[in-house]
Amino acid sequence: MSVTERNLLGEHDFLTGSPSDVILDIFCHLAIADLLAVRCTCRRLSWLSTLKVVWLEILQRDIVAHALPMPSYCLPLGMLSANQVECLVRHLYQVNRNMWRPSEPCHRAINLPSNRPITWVRLVLGQWVLIASSDISSSVISLWHLPSLLQPGRESTVSPVAQAFLDGPVEQGLVEVHHYHGITIALCLKKRIPCISVMTIENLGQTTAFRQLATITDASHLRFLHGSYIGVAFSQNISVSSVHNWRTGEIDYLQTIPDLKGGYIDMAARSNWIAAVSRMNLHIYMPDYTAGGRCKFWRGLNMPIAMSSACFNEAPVSVVPSGNGESEKLYLCIANHRGIHIYEVICRPLDDHLELIPVWTHNLGLVAQKYESLTIQPRFGASPHVITWLRDCVDLSFLPTFVAARIPTADSVVGAEDVIEISDPNLPSLYCQPVRDFDEARGVAIFGNAFGELALVDFSGVAGRSQEVLGSCFQPLSFPPSLGYDLLPTEPVHCVPAPPFPYCGGDLYDEHKEYLFELWREYEPENIPEGWDTDWELWGEWVCFVNGFQFDGIASLLENTYYYYGQVVPLLQRPDEYLIFEAGGLLFVLREQRLVPIPKLDDTRHIELGNSVSRWEYERKHQKRNRWQELVDRGGKVHWSLLAKDIHYRPSKNSQ
Repeated sequence: MSVTERNLLGEHDFLTGSPSDVILDIFCHLAIADLLAVRCTCRRLSWLSTLKVVWLEILQRDIVAHALPMPSYCLPLGMLSANQVECLVRHLYQVNRNMWRPSEPCHRAINLPSNRPITWVRLVLGQWVLIASSDISSSVISLWHLPSLLQPGRESTVSPVAQAFLDGPVEQGLVEVHHYHGITIALCLKKRIPCISVMTIENLGQTTAFRQLATITDASHLRFLHGSYIGVAFSQNISVSSVHNWRTGEIDYLQTIPDLKGGYIDMAARSNWIAAVSRMNLHIYMPDYTAGGRCKFWRGLNMPIAMSSACFNEAPVSVVPSGNGESEKLYLCIANHRGIHIYEVICRPLDDHLELIPVWTHNLGLVAQKYESLTIQPRFGASPHVITWLRDCVDLSFLPTFVAARIPTADSVVGAEDVIEISDPNLPSLYCQPVRDFDEARGVAIFGNAFGELALVDFSGVAGRSQEVLGSCFQPLSFPPSLGYDLLPTEPVHCVPAPPFPYCGGDLYDEHKEYLFELWREYEPENIPEGWDTDWELWGEWVCFVNGFQFDGIASLLENTYYYYGQVVPLLQRPDEYLIFEAGGLLFVLREQRLVPIPKLDDTRHIELGNSVSRWEYERKHQKRNRWQELVDRGGKVHWSLLAKDIHYRPSKNSQ
């Protein structure tokens, strides 16, 4: 035996012969990779490296101390075994390395193409995925087991755990999880008379199924879901934001007249107050749930900056004690042409204190123009410390990019490496009605679009048995037994579609054009005044069949009308002069690019309708890829009405 071998053996004997507490203290200072290497030396060291105390210390050192995201739905650490804690720590560490490192994010894409456009997706508790796929008159809502979809090579053999059909295309959706007591789902259906369908998932013994809880007719603009209460707007009433109790049917209007500056863009409910943000103000309401949920206006703040879109984080973050009560934190994201702005909303009703504190700002740079403000679509991740958005580009050769950023906390500093971008040509395109969800702690994102493209993006690299162990670390989603409500149908059902106006999709056949005109004529008044008509096919400026068209402000006015009030329904026109239409139960008059009651916007920029069609044409001609044809080849149909809302902004050459 050489001297070197004896020295190595002596060192080895010294380590294995040391007391266990000494070895454990050494292990707690090792990097994860080194600890796993030591595990391969002998049985004693291997056993000691699996003890829970070691991995709890590493969790504190590598995850908590660096303010890395922890799943909010994780079981208490005291309930987890040593194997579960190790699997959780290794997962979180690997996700952080793959996702937030300065170089290109390392991910694995699992493509799950559909024969219907994907209109809504949601990740639930790190274990489940809700997917809504829709056509012009119906949709399918399905529940999938996430660990099964993430198993390499098995995604094509996985079937949904539950599935049901709805009589209308899904446009929006919200989910509320009642830990150990099931789940509530609210979906907004875009029909001629819109409605919100409230449902749950129940255990029927051998199977699980979607069960209808309530239907709110004539409701749209789904804003929040909190217990029995839903924030909505009623289209044919006065189109103002309201709080609706879906169990009792009681309605409490938060306003008496529509807000001419746009109404509430988003709302959030907490235990004893409701926040609502408009383009100019932040309002706080105090609901009395014991008195049918009646809401009383409490206080308001003027917004510090102008906005085009905004969103709250969905779940409460923490409770900070105060002198006379408790303060529930709420985060608000504001997007405009200058950047992404995060504010913390601190509301202490007992102290009569309402405060809006700036937290973080991300400048969008020269790429962002005013036309992008409604297409950014900011959304919080699974926690309020991650914000995501879409970044578009005028150059059609560049695909829109998914961007995620970590917001700094008191224990962290966000640098350039904490903003990631994903623009993968193998993933669903983000230019045609994109939908998405992102769980940064689980390390999973999901993307879909109107082409029926659907994909999961996995940043963890966890597979096989480790997926099952990781899933056991999270709070289970229980499916309670039947509550006696009606089951949702498992066979297709259809509705009368809403009229898309203005149409800005791809080229249509003559029979489709005539069908579109018939939809619009169904709303014509009984007595048409002299000089007015409903001959929509004779005035091509209201319908676009090839490559989009440009106006100086008209498109932005129509888009804002749709965004704040709902589906635009044409009534009468006077060629080249007037347009009268209805949206949200209100009458609007458009004359010479002036809209009443929507205020006139900046008319110095050109607007292009059908930007998604332009990108589709570019891909078809220059990249030899036809995404619509791919949908048809999968057995789907090109549902042109889904493009009616897809209006994007482009600056004029004079404004650049």
